[in-house]
Amino acid sequence: MLKRALLSAVILFICSACSSSQYSDNPSTNRSAVQPDIPDEAPDPAQAGERPDFVDPLTGLQAGESTVNCRPVAVVINNHHKALPQSGIGQAAICYEVLAEGNITRIVAIFHDFNTQKIGPVRSARPYFLDFAMEYDAILVHHGGSPQAYDDIEESGIADLDGMKLFDTFWRDPERVNIPGMFEHSSYTGEALIRLAQEKFEFRPAIRGGLNPGFLFYEEPTVPDGAIGAEFVFVPFAADYGSGFEYKDGLYYKYLEDEPQIDAETGSQLSVSNVLIQYAPVNLIPGDKAGRREAALTGGGGGLLVTRGGCVPAHWIKESQAAPTRWYSLDGGDLYFNKGKTWICVVSPETSVI
Repeated sequence: MLKRALLSAVILFICSACSSSQYSDNPSTNRSAVQPDIPDEAPDPAQAGERPDFVDPLTGLQAGESTVNCRPVAVVINNHHKALPQSGIGQAAICYEVLAEGNITRIVAIFHDFNTQKIGPVRSARPYFLDFAMEYDAILVHHGGSPQAYDDIEESGIADLDGMKLFDTFWRDPERVNIPGMFEHSSYTGEALIRLAQEKFEFRPAIRGGLNPGFLFYEEPTVPDGAIGAEFVFVPFAADYGSGFEYKDGLYYKYLEDEPQIDAETGSQLSVSNVLIQYAPVNLIPGDKAGRREAALTGGGGGLLVTRGGCVPAHWIKESQAAPTRWYSLDGGDLYFNKGKTWICVVSPETSVI
């Protein structure tokens, strides 16, 4: 059992200071079960030469110009215990984890510089997942959606790829699809198929001008000023269901409860440079018989940044659904991250992170 380092003092400090509804959310209505042919190479969305002096705004790391200018992809990933291990998730630049119904989280993984040909299992969209995708100008990739999510997808005009309709972009894993109870955990896609669909539907290939995600990065590995020790952080999303992050060698290694969370394609445990706790109201929708939730992700709220073994309080501001979330220190200064991947846990303000 991993030891959970207490961060209660920080919590106290903070407290003081995604087409059409004709497509069902029920995965049993879609029976595509064969992996389509995957091309050797995806089309180059940005059609630009590679140069070493471009920085990926999602990670702060160097990348080619075609990567930097290319639209990100936001994939809804199943995070049920039965869905593990997931595929391709280790290549995501940013992962959002948030409760859906049933006291189980889903992950919206923001991919930018990636080449994995198996991503999933892909799951259905919820309205607040659009907030995560739109602030990066990302294409939303999902398999189904709630009625409200479909309404919002149509109203917003967001570019989306839906496994309920695109049988040549998604497939069912033959090792999962026929196992009782595993059908909803069997939908997959990949980078080449996503980019082919992006080209087919003539989605704008390059990132829109002026996009500026709300991340600033230290030039060198840095422990933030005033940080308290954070060798292990546990985020309880629901009873008996939470995410743990263990600091080791400059990175935080991801656990679901006390089990390492693994990328099936590499066999490696997920790891990130930064863990961000975003406090935002996440509540059950009154009268929703399926127990769906809504999340208030515009406006502002508190948070915690955990990086390089330290934790500092923070706060965020988001002016609109498509605007980037800006992060600040409690004194109003800009919040800086260490270069690399970031895992963002979205939880209600009363959640006690330890």
